Amino acid sequence: MSEKKLTDSQLLGTQGTGLIELTVSRMGLVWRPTAQHDAGIDGEIEIRDAANGRMTGMLLKVQSKAVSEFKNETNAGFDYWPDSRDMDYWLGHSVPVILIVSRPSTNECYWQVIKPPTEGGEKRLRFVKARDVLNESSKARLIEVAQAASPRGVAPALVRRETLVSNLLPVTKLPERLYLAETPYRTAKDLGAALREANLRLEFILKNERILTVRDLTEPRYHNLCDRGTVEDFGIKEWAASPDPDRQRDFVSLMNSCLREKLRSMPEALRFDKAMRCFFFPPSESNTPYDYAYRGDKKSTAREVFKELRNKQKKHLMGYRHSAMKAQFYRFGSDWYLEVTPTYFFTRNGTEQSKWHEDWLKGIKELEKNGAIRGQLMMWADLLRNPPGLFDEGYPFLDFGVPVTFGIDRGIDDSAWASSDNIDKQQGETSSAPLFELG
Repeated sequence: MSEKKLTDSQLLGTQGTGLIELTVSRMGLVWRPTAQHDAGIDGEIEIRDAANGRMTGMLLKVQSKAVSEFKNETNAGFDYWPDSRDMDYWLGHSVPVILIVSRPSTNECYWQVIKPPTEGGEKRLRFVKARDVLNESSKARLIEVAQAASPRGVAPALVRRETLVSNLLPVTKLPERLYLAETPYRTAKDLGAALREANLRLEFILKNERILTVRDLTEPRYHNLCDRGTVEDFGIKEWAASPDPDRQRDFVSLMNSCLREKLRSMPEALRFDKAMRCFFFPPSESNTPYDYAYRGDKKSTAREVFKELRNKQKKHLMGYRHSAMKAQFYRFGSDWYLEVTPTYFFTRNGTEQSKWHEDWLKGIKELEKNGAIRGQLMMWADLLRNPPGLFDEGYPFLDFGVPVTFGIDRGIDDSAWASSDNIDKQQGETSSAPLFELG
Protein backbone atom coordinates (compact mmCIF):
# COMPACT_ATOMS: atom_id res chain seq x y z
CA MET A 1 0.00 0.00 0.00
CA SER A 2 1.51 3.33 -1.11
CA GLU A 3 1.83 6.15 1.42
CA LYS A 4 0.73 9.77 1.01
CA LYS A 5 3.76 12.04 0.76
CA LEU A 6 4.53 15.75 0.63
CA THR A 7 7.96 16.60 -0.70
CA ASP A 8 10.39 19.10 0.75
CA SER A 9 10.16 20.99 -2.54
CA GLN A 10 6.39 21.40 -2.11
CA LEU A 11 6.83 22.64 1.45
CA LEU A 12 9.51 25.06 0.27
CA GLY A 13 7.14 26.41 -2.38
CA THR A 14 4.41 26.92 0.22
CA GLN A 15 6.87 28.75 2.45
CA GLY A 16 7.83 30.98 -0.48
CA THR A 17 4.26 32.02 -1.30
CA GLY A 18 3.58 32.49 2.41
CA LEU A 19 6.56 34.84 2.66
CA ILE A 20 5.26 36.78 -0.35
CA GLU A 21 1.78 37.08 1.17
CA LEU A 22 3.19 38.37 4.45
CA THR A 23 5.47 40.91 2.74
CA VAL A 24 2.76 42.15 0.36
CA SER A 25 0.17 42.51 3.13
CA ARG A 26 2.64 44.58 5.17
CA MET A 27 2.75 47.01 2.24
CA GLY A 28 -1.02 47.41 2.41
CA LEU A 29 -1.47 45.63 -0.93
CA VAL A 30 -3.54 42.52 -1.65
CA TRP A 31 -2.13 39.06 -2.46
CA ARG A 32 -4.39 36.49 -4.16
CA PRO A 33 -2.98 32.99 -4.69
CA THR A 34 -3.97 31.08 -7.81
CA ALA A 35 -6.81 28.80 -6.77
CA GLN A 36 -6.47 26.18 -9.51
CA HIS A 37 -4.94 25.35 -12.89
CA ASP A 38 -1.57 26.89 -12.02
CA ALA A 39 0.43 26.87 -15.25
CA GLY A 40 3.25 29.16 -14.23
CA ILE A 41 1.53 31.93 -12.26
CA ASP A 42 1.23 31.48 -8.50
CA GLY A 43 -0.89 34.52 -7.74
CA GLU A 44 -1.48 38.19 -8.29
CA ILE A 45 -0.98 41.46 -6.45
CA GLU A 46 -3.68 44.13 -6.64
CA ILE A 47 -2.71 47.68 -5.82
CA ARG A 48 -4.76 48.98 -2.89
CA ASP A 49 -4.88 52.48 -1.45
CA ALA A 50 -3.87 51.95 2.17
CA ALA A 51 -5.27 55.36 3.16
CA ASN A 52 -8.90 54.49 2.45
CA GLY A 53 -8.94 50.84 1.41
CA ARG A 54 -9.81 51.64 -2.22
CA MET A 55 -9.08 48.80 -4.64
CA THR A 56 -7.57 50.22 -7.83
CA GLY A 57 -7.96 47.29 -10.22
CA MET A 58 -4.26 47.60 -11.13
CA LEU A 59 -2.73 44.12 -11.16
CA LEU A 60 0.62 42.35 -11.21
CA LYS A 61 0.85 38.64 -11.97
CA VAL A 62 3.41 36.80 -9.82
CA GLN A 63 5.50 33.69 -10.31
CA SER A 64 7.13 32.50 -7.09
CA LYS A 65 10.36 30.54 -7.07
CA ALA A 66 11.47 29.44 -3.60
CA VAL A 67 14.99 28.04 -3.30
CA SER A 68 17.25 26.72 -0.58
CA GLU A 69 20.29 28.53 -1.96
CA PHE A 70 20.81 31.33 -4.45
CA LYS A 71 23.01 30.45 -7.42
CA ASN A 72 26.33 32.30 -7.77
CA GLU A 73 25.50 34.30 -4.66
CA THR A 74 27.70 37.18 -3.52
CA ASN A 75 27.07 39.98 -1.08
CA ALA A 76 25.82 42.04 -4.02
CA GLY A 77 23.51 39.58 -5.77
CA PHE A 78 22.87 36.19 -7.35
CA ASP A 79 21.75 34.57 -10.62
CA TYR A 80 18.57 32.79 -11.68
CA TRP A 81 17.88 30.90 -14.92
CA PRO A 82 14.16 30.77 -15.77
CA ASP A 83 12.77 27.99 -17.95
CA SER A 84 12.28 29.15 -21.55
CA ARG A 85 8.71 27.80 -21.58
CA ASP A 86 7.90 29.84 -18.47
CA MET A 87 9.37 32.94 -20.10
CA ASP A 88 7.22 32.50 -23.20
CA TYR A 89 4.12 32.06 -21.03
CA TRP A 90 4.87 35.07 -18.82
CA LEU A 91 5.56 37.35 -21.77
CA GLY A 92 2.21 36.43 -23.29
CA HIS A 93 0.27 38.05 -20.44
CA SER A 94 -1.66 41.28 -20.92
CA VAL A 95 -0.59 42.55 -17.47
CA PRO A 96 2.94 42.78 -16.03
CA VAL A 97 4.43 39.59 -14.64
CA ILE A 98 7.01 39.71 -11.87
CA LEU A 99 9.27 36.88 -10.81
CA ILE A 100 9.89 36.63 -7.06
CA VAL A 101 12.81 34.45 -6.00
CA SER A 102 12.85 33.75 -2.27
CA ARG A 103 14.92 31.91 0.31
CA PRO A 104 12.46 31.15 3.11
CA SER A 105 15.17 29.96 5.50
CA THR A 106 16.49 33.53 5.70
CA ASN A 107 13.17 35.33 4.98
CA GLU A 108 14.65 36.92 1.85
CA CYS A 109 12.63 37.84 -1.25
CA TYR A 110 13.84 39.51 -4.44
CA TRP A 111 11.86 40.47 -7.53
CA GLN A 112 12.16 41.58 -11.12
CA VAL A 113 9.72 42.47 -13.88
CA ILE A 114 9.73 39.90 -16.69
CA LYS A 115 10.89 41.55 -19.92
CA PRO A 116 11.70 40.13 -23.36
CA PRO A 117 15.38 39.11 -23.56
CA THR A 118 17.55 40.99 -26.00
CA GLU A 119 18.18 39.24 -29.29
CA GLY A 120 21.10 36.88 -28.82
CA GLY A 121 21.33 37.82 -25.15
CA GLU A 122 21.71 35.36 -22.30
CA LYS A 123 18.66 34.01 -20.51
CA ARG A 124 20.14 34.53 -17.05
CA LEU A 125 18.48 37.00 -14.69
CA ARG A 126 20.94 38.83 -12.47
CA PHE A 127 19.39 39.93 -9.17
CA VAL A 128 20.97 42.88 -7.38
CA LYS A 129 20.09 42.59 -3.70
CA ALA A 130 20.04 46.29 -2.85
CA ARG A 131 17.86 47.11 -5.84
CA ASP A 132 15.61 44.05 -6.09
CA VAL A 133 14.78 43.24 -2.47
CA LEU A 134 11.05 42.82 -1.84
CA ASN A 135 10.07 44.67 1.30
CA GLU A 136 7.90 47.62 2.31
CA SER A 137 10.19 50.03 0.46
CA SER A 138 9.32 48.22 -2.81
CA LYS A 139 5.77 49.55 -2.78
CA ALA A 140 6.48 52.61 -4.94
CA ARG A 141 8.16 50.51 -7.65
CA LEU A 142 5.37 47.94 -7.66
CA ILE A 143 2.81 50.72 -8.06
CA GLU A 144 4.89 52.22 -10.86
CA VAL A 145 4.97 48.92 -12.78
CA ALA A 146 1.23 48.37 -12.37
CA GLN A 147 0.43 52.00 -13.26
CA ALA A 148 2.46 51.84 -16.48
CA ALA A 149 0.24 49.01 -17.74
CA SER A 150 -3.00 50.68 -16.57
CA PRO A 151 -3.28 54.13 -18.19
CA ARG A 152 -6.72 54.65 -16.66
CA GLY A 153 -5.71 53.47 -13.22
CA VAL A 154 -5.28 55.97 -10.38
CA ALA A 155 -2.16 55.22 -8.34
CA PRO A 156 -2.56 55.58 -4.56
CA ALA A 157 -0.57 58.09 -2.59
CA LEU A 158 2.27 56.67 -0.51
CA VAL A 159 2.57 57.30 3.21
CA ARG A 160 5.68 59.44 3.38
CA ARG A 161 6.64 62.98 4.27
CA GLU A 162 7.02 65.28 1.29
CA THR A 163 7.67 68.97 0.87
CA LEU A 164 5.85 70.64 -2.00
CA VAL A 165 7.40 73.79 -3.45
CA SER A 166 4.80 76.23 -4.76
CA ASN A 167 5.28 78.98 -7.32
CA LEU A 168 4.03 81.59 -4.85
CA LEU A 169 6.57 84.14 -3.60
CA PRO A 170 5.51 86.17 -0.54
CA VAL A 171 5.72 89.93 -0.98
CA THR A 172 8.12 91.03 1.78
CA LYS A 173 8.37 94.73 0.97
CA LEU A 174 5.78 97.28 -0.16
CA PRO A 175 5.95 101.08 -0.34
CA GLU A 176 5.08 102.75 2.94
CA ARG A 177 2.81 105.34 1.30
CA LEU A 178 0.96 105.98 -1.95
CA TYR A 179 0.42 109.37 -3.58
CA LEU A 180 -2.60 110.58 -5.53
CA ALA A 181 -2.93 113.84 -7.50
CA GLU A 182 -4.79 115.41 -10.39
CA THR A 183 -2.91 115.60 -13.70
CA PRO A 184 -3.41 117.44 -16.99
CA TYR A 185 -2.54 114.26 -18.91
CA ARG A 186 -5.47 112.18 -20.12
CA THR A 187 -3.76 109.05 -21.40
CA ALA A 188 -0.95 106.86 -20.13
CA LYS A 189 0.74 107.28 -23.51
CA ASP A 190 0.87 111.08 -23.14
CA LEU A 191 2.09 110.85 -19.55
CA GLY A 192 4.74 108.32 -20.57
CA ALA A 193 5.99 110.65 -23.32
CA ALA A 194 6.28 113.51 -20.81
CA LEU A 195 8.25 111.29 -18.44
CA ARG A 196 10.67 110.25 -21.18
CA GLU A 197 11.16 113.86 -22.24
CA ALA A 198 11.99 114.80 -18.64
CA ASN A 199 14.16 111.66 -18.26
CA LEU A 200 12.05 110.50 -15.30
CA ARG A 201 10.85 107.08 -14.19
CA LEU A 202 7.46 106.84 -12.52
CA GLU A 203 5.48 103.77 -11.53
CA PHE A 204 1.87 104.88 -11.90
CA ILE A 205 -1.68 104.20 -12.93
CA LEU A 206 -3.78 106.91 -14.55
CA LYS A 207 -7.48 106.90 -13.72
CA ASN A 208 -10.18 109.58 -13.68
CA GLU A 209 -7.60 112.25 -14.58
CA ARG A 210 -5.54 111.43 -11.49
CA ILE A 211 -2.15 109.77 -10.95
CA LEU A 212 -1.66 107.06 -8.32
CA THR A 213 2.01 106.31 -7.66
CA VAL A 214 4.56 105.13 -5.11
CA ARG A 215 6.71 108.26 -5.67
CA ASP A 216 6.32 111.43 -3.61
CA LEU A 217 4.55 113.80 -6.00
CA THR A 218 5.45 116.81 -3.85
CA GLU A 219 9.06 116.54 -5.04
CA PRO A 220 9.99 119.37 -7.45
CA ARG A 221 10.87 117.01 -10.31
CA TYR A 222 7.21 115.96 -10.60
CA HIS A 223 5.70 119.49 -10.55
CA ASN A 224 4.95 119.52 -14.27
CA LEU A 225 3.15 116.19 -14.09
CA CYS A 226 0.45 117.01 -11.55
CA ASP A 227 -1.36 119.76 -9.64
CA ARG A 228 0.66 120.16 -6.43
CA GLY A 229 -2.34 121.50 -4.55
CA THR A 230 -4.25 118.24 -5.05
CA VAL A 231 -1.57 115.83 -3.82
CA GLU A 232 -2.82 113.36 -1.20
CA ASP A 233 -0.86 110.62 0.49
CA PHE A 234 -2.17 107.41 2.02
CA GLY A 235 -0.78 104.66 4.20
CA ILE A 236 -0.19 101.52 2.17
CA LYS A 237 -2.85 99.53 4.06
CA GLU A 238 -5.60 101.80 2.74
CA TRP A 239 -4.99 100.17 -0.63
CA ALA A 240 -3.21 96.88 0.09
CA ALA A 241 -5.78 95.77 2.69
CA SER A 242 -8.85 97.41 1.16
CA PRO A 243 -11.94 95.19 0.70
CA ASP A 244 -13.08 97.36 -2.20
CA PRO A 245 -12.63 95.45 -5.51
CA ASP A 246 -11.83 98.63 -7.46
CA ARG A 247 -9.07 99.59 -5.05
CA GLN A 248 -7.69 96.06 -5.14
CA ARG A 249 -7.51 96.16 -8.95
CA ASP A 250 -5.85 99.58 -8.86
CA PHE A 251 -3.34 98.34 -6.30
CA VAL A 252 -2.48 95.27 -8.39
CA SER A 253 -2.03 97.47 -11.47
CA LEU A 254 0.33 99.71 -9.52
CA MET A 255 2.30 96.71 -8.20
CA ASN A 256 2.61 95.42 -11.77
CA SER A 257 4.10 98.78 -12.72
CA CYS A 258 6.52 98.49 -9.78
CA LEU A 259 7.49 94.97 -10.83
CA ARG A 260 8.29 96.13 -14.36
CA GLU A 261 10.45 98.94 -13.01
CA LYS A 262 12.19 96.62 -10.52
CA LEU A 263 13.15 94.14 -13.25
CA ARG A 264 14.00 96.83 -15.82
CA SER A 265 16.36 98.59 -13.41
CA MET A 266 18.28 95.43 -12.47
CA PRO A 267 21.68 94.73 -14.06
CA GLU A 268 19.95 92.06 -16.15
CA ALA A 269 17.60 94.77 -17.56
CA LEU A 270 14.71 92.41 -18.18
CA ARG A 271 12.18 93.33 -20.83
CA PHE A 272 8.39 93.06 -20.85
CA ASP A 273 6.31 91.98 -23.83
CA LYS A 274 2.81 93.48 -23.63
CA ALA A 275 1.22 91.05 -26.08
CA MET A 276 2.43 87.93 -24.24
CA ARG A 277 2.31 89.59 -20.80
CA CYS A 278 5.70 88.13 -19.90
CA PHE A 279 9.12 89.27 -18.73
CA PHE A 280 12.12 87.93 -20.62
CA PHE A 281 15.90 88.13 -20.64
CA PRO A 282 17.19 90.51 -23.32
CA PRO A 283 19.63 89.49 -26.06
CA SER A 284 23.34 90.01 -25.53
CA GLU A 285 25.03 92.82 -27.45
CA SER A 286 26.36 90.39 -30.04
CA ASN A 287 23.35 88.03 -29.85
CA THR A 288 25.59 85.30 -28.43
CA PRO A 289 24.17 82.87 -25.85
CA TYR A 290 24.69 83.63 -22.17
CA ASP A 291 23.89 82.18 -18.73
CA TYR A 292 22.41 83.60 -15.56
CA ALA A 293 24.12 82.51 -12.33
CA TYR A 294 21.87 82.03 -9.32
CA ARG A 295 21.55 80.32 -5.96
CA GLY A 296 19.86 76.94 -6.34
CA ASP A 297 18.32 74.78 -3.62
CA LYS A 298 21.68 73.61 -2.30
CA LYS A 299 24.42 75.31 -4.30
CA SER A 300 25.18 78.00 -6.81
CA THR A 301 24.44 77.11 -10.41
CA ALA A 302 23.75 78.72 -13.79
CA ARG A 303 21.16 78.42 -16.53
CA GLU A 304 21.28 79.43 -20.18
CA VAL A 305 18.72 82.23 -20.55
CA PHE A 306 19.38 83.39 -24.11
CA LYS A 307 20.15 81.07 -26.98
CA GLU A 308 20.13 81.15 -30.77
CA LEU A 309 18.12 78.51 -32.62
CA ARG A 310 19.56 77.10 -35.83
CA ASN A 311 18.25 74.66 -38.39
CA LYS A 312 19.86 71.30 -37.61
CA GLN A 313 20.46 70.46 -41.26
CA LYS A 314 21.06 73.75 -43.06
CA LYS A 315 22.48 75.53 -39.98
CA HIS A 316 20.82 78.85 -40.78
CA LEU A 317 19.55 81.05 -37.95
CA MET A 318 15.84 80.60 -37.21
CA GLY A 319 15.42 82.77 -34.13
CA TYR A 320 16.21 83.08 -30.44
CA ARG A 321 14.96 81.50 -27.25
CA HIS A 322 14.66 83.67 -24.11
CA SER A 323 13.92 82.41 -20.60
CA ALA A 324 10.74 84.18 -19.58
CA MET A 325 8.26 84.53 -16.73
CA LYS A 326 4.61 85.39 -16.33
CA ALA A 327 3.71 86.99 -13.01
CA GLN A 328 0.43 87.65 -11.21
CA PHE A 329 -0.24 89.24 -7.80
CA TYR A 330 -2.72 87.59 -5.43
CA ARG A 331 -3.91 88.40 -1.93
CA PHE A 332 -4.65 85.57 0.50
CA GLY A 333 -6.03 86.86 3.77
CA SER A 334 -3.99 89.94 4.57
CA ASP A 335 -0.84 88.81 2.74
CA TRP A 336 0.21 89.42 -0.85
CA TYR A 337 1.99 86.90 -3.07
CA LEU A 338 3.43 86.83 -6.57
CA GLU A 339 2.58 83.78 -8.64
CA VAL A 340 5.54 83.00 -10.91
CA THR A 341 5.02 80.89 -14.05
CA PRO A 342 8.28 80.06 -15.85
CA THR A 343 8.02 79.97 -19.64
CA TYR A 344 9.94 80.91 -22.80
CA PHE A 345 9.72 83.74 -25.29
CA PHE A 346 10.85 83.07 -28.86
CA THR A 347 11.92 85.99 -31.04
CA ARG A 348 13.03 86.35 -34.63
CA ASN A 349 15.67 89.02 -33.91
CA GLY A 350 16.10 89.12 -30.12
CA THR A 351 13.23 91.57 -29.65
CA GLU A 352 10.19 90.85 -31.82
CA GLN A 353 8.13 87.70 -31.32
CA SER A 354 8.78 84.92 -33.81
CA LYS A 355 5.93 83.63 -35.95
CA TRP A 356 6.94 80.16 -34.72
CA HIS A 357 6.63 81.15 -31.04
CA GLU A 358 3.54 79.04 -30.26
CA ASP A 359 4.84 75.93 -32.05
CA TRP A 360 8.27 76.12 -30.42
CA LEU A 361 6.80 76.80 -26.99
CA LYS A 362 4.45 73.82 -27.28
CA GLY A 363 7.33 71.59 -28.34
CA ILE A 364 9.64 72.47 -25.47
CA LYS A 365 6.85 72.33 -22.86
CA GLU A 366 5.99 68.77 -23.92
CA LEU A 367 9.59 67.69 -23.37
CA GLU A 368 10.25 69.43 -20.06
CA LYS A 369 10.15 67.44 -16.83
CA ASN A 370 9.48 68.58 -13.28
CA GLY A 371 13.17 69.09 -12.49
CA ALA A 372 13.67 71.55 -15.33
CA ILE A 373 10.59 73.57 -14.39
CA ARG A 374 11.60 73.64 -10.74
CA GLY A 375 15.07 74.82 -11.72
CA GLN A 376 13.57 77.70 -13.69
CA LEU A 377 11.33 78.61 -10.76
CA MET A 378 14.32 78.72 -8.42
CA MET A 379 16.16 80.95 -10.89
CA TRP A 380 13.30 83.45 -11.07
CA ALA A 381 12.82 83.37 -7.31
CA ASP A 382 16.50 84.18 -6.85
CA LEU A 383 16.40 87.00 -9.38
CA LEU A 384 13.29 88.56 -7.84
CA ARG A 385 14.79 88.59 -4.36
CA ASN A 386 18.30 89.58 -5.34
CA PRO A 387 19.85 91.43 -2.37
CA PRO A 388 21.18 94.96 -2.87
CA GLY A 389 24.79 95.30 -3.95
CA LEU A 390 27.61 97.05 -2.15
CA PHE A 391 26.79 100.41 -3.74
CA ASP A 392 23.16 99.72 -4.59
CA GLU A 393 20.36 99.65 -2.04
CA GLY A 394 18.11 97.74 -4.41
CA TYR A 395 14.64 98.62 -5.59
CA PRO A 396 12.93 100.44 -2.67
CA PHE A 397 9.26 99.65 -3.22
CA LEU A 398 8.96 95.90 -3.81
CA ASP A 399 10.72 92.72 -2.74
CA PHE A 400 9.97 89.03 -2.35
CA GLY A 401 10.79 86.01 -0.20
CA VAL A 402 11.55 82.41 -1.07
CA PRO A 403 8.82 80.21 -2.61
CA VAL A 404 6.16 79.05 -0.18
CA THR A 405 6.41 75.35 0.72
CA PHE A 406 3.85 72.91 2.08
CA GLY A 407 4.49 69.72 4.04
CA ILE A 408 2.27 66.69 3.37
CA ASP A 409 2.18 63.12 4.68
CA ARG A 410 1.26 61.47 1.38
CA GLY A 411 3.12 61.35 -1.89
CA ILE A 412 3.42 59.66 -5.28
CA ASP A 413 6.64 58.89 -7.13
CA ASP A 414 6.92 61.22 -10.14
CA SER A 415 7.65 58.23 -12.36
CA ALA A 416 4.39 56.60 -11.35
CA TRP A 417 2.46 59.27 -13.21
CA ALA A 418 3.92 58.35 -16.62
CA SER A 419 2.56 55.29 -18.38
CA SER A 420 4.56 53.46 -21.01
CA ASP A 421 2.23 54.95 -23.66
CA ASN A 422 3.12 58.44 -22.47
CA ILE A 423 6.81 57.63 -22.59
CA ASP A 424 6.51 56.29 -26.14
CA LYS A 425 4.52 59.37 -27.14
CA GLN A 426 7.17 61.69 -25.72
CA GLN A 427 9.93 59.80 -27.50
CA GLY A 428 8.01 59.99 -30.77
CA GLU A 429 7.44 63.72 -30.41
CA THR A 430 11.10 64.25 -29.62
CA SER A 431 12.13 62.63 -32.88
CA SER A 432 9.71 64.83 -34.85
CA ALA A 433 10.67 68.10 -33.15
CA PRO A 434 11.47 71.17 -35.30
CA LEU A 435 14.88 71.19 -36.97
CA PHE A 436 16.71 73.21 -34.36
CA GLU A 437 18.25 72.43 -31.02
CA LEU A 438 15.80 73.12 -28.17
CA GLY A 439 17.91 71.84 -25.29
